Amino acid sequence: MKTLLSFILLFLSFVSNAQNSLSKSDDIARIVLNTYVPADANIKPAAQKLFESKLNAIVAANGMGGSGASQRFLISGQINELSKNIIVGPPDQIILELEVNLIIGDGVDGTIFATEAINIKAIGDNETKAYIDALKKIKTSDKNILAFIEKGKSKIIEYYNSKCDFILKQASALSDQKSYDNALYVLADVPEVCKTCYDDAMELGVKIYKAKAENDCQLNISKAKALIAQNNWDEAANYISNYTPDMSCYAEIKGMLQNIQDHRCEVSLGKAKGAWASKDIETTSTYLAEIPTDSKCNQEAQKVANEVRAWAKEKDGREWKLTLKVQQDEVDIRKRAISAARDIGVAYGNNQPKVVYNTRVIRTWYH
Repeated sequence: MKTLLSFILLFLSFVSNAQNSLSKSDDIARIVLNTYVPADANIKPAAQKLFESKLNAIVAANGMGGSGASQRFLISGQINELSKNIIVGPPDQIILELEVNLIIGDGVDGTIFATEAINIKAIGDNETKAYIDALKKIKTSDKNILAFIEKGKSKIIEYYNSKCDFILKQASALSDQKSYDNALYVLADVPEVCKTCYDDAMELGVKIYKAKAENDCQLNISKAKALIAQNNWDEAANYISNYTPDMSCYAEIKGMLQNIQDHRCEVSLGKAKGAWASKDIETTSTYLAEIPTDSKCNQEAQKVANEVRAWAKEKDGREWKLTLKVQQDEVDIRKRAISAARDIGVAYGNNQPKVVYNTRVIRTWYH
């Protein structure tokens, strides 16, 4: 059976090779832009929600929407009023010429990656309606907007390429401090489209995950032993069921899991015998099915099963069938460990507060 480490390396190799055949839209999808419109962006309050929705539609149409690891990259904007004319009615009509400025930037350090200005003429019964009319005229498929998005994406890639050494050193330092989840979150922040940096980040990520698992293993063994001493067998199993044979602590883990399995089989066998004493075939079957075929209780479980089978045959001539559990601990452990590794960075990021944007610097984008 492949170890977890070899599986991860195989998976990373697959990802690396697959990148060479990915389409342009796939590349863009790996960078997420977060919509941000400050309160002082020269937008009528009634039109602000529509403007935010329009920005969301732009990033979604270009494959850059979603909930990526990084929250720092923004798409934002403001609206400048170039001219206003009133046509006397009734009803009066307001004609506005507006300049809609779109901006992609780093909301933390304030770097601007791309800008685009769109001039729009709009009309409405009042200024708010004229603003809404203008925003509706912005097309997500406009070639200038597509170029604007592409430029922003390219600049973000350049950002990661230039910062890659710093990102790797930061993750290594966090790992050295045993802040493993934070380290994996930092590495998960690198989008796959930044191929060289991403490959380096994933290689380091495997090492950090291995270190985290080894460190946590000893801690969880201690917790599991304490729970077993308190007769909390199932809870104890939860602490040690995600480790794989390639780990240094696995020999001890395997022995503990065997003890837990033996305890469980004794409990299930006892319940099965109790149910069988009452000739409750269905309940007897349920408990017998919980006993793995390689457990120490299997032989006695088979004896009970044969008694049930013979009794059912004699009672009503029917064939009673029981499928005993085939133990697959190592396969299950491997699957759980892979799932746990995949979820570490995401879970850590989800539990962190949202990025606090540098509003003082962002305000300079609009002036």
